[in-house]
Amino acid sequence: MRRFSVPFDTGSVEDRITDLRQRLDALVEDQINPAISRAGSRAQDLASQLGNSTRHEAQQVVSLVRDRPVATIAVAVGIGFLLAKLLKR
Repeated sequence: MRRFSVPFDTGSVEDRITDLRQRLDALVEDQINPAISRAGSRAQDLASQLGNSTRHEAQQVVSLVRDRPVATIAVAVGIGFLLAKLLKR
């Protein structure tokens, strides 16, 4: 069986690959990197807000426990009792 060799211009293919790489680099630089940066900044902002909210809620719980220690203990005992009943089943 004979193989026939067909002349193929690899130069034009290499040029197209180089052009596509340059376009992809430009796309990443112009659009993707800024979008990732914005998303990262937004995630940091949300994490900061969540942290602040969590601290605020924790302070409110501490304040409630200090203001009403007996009621807090009663609620904790009640929850413990209910959990014990549920877990026995």
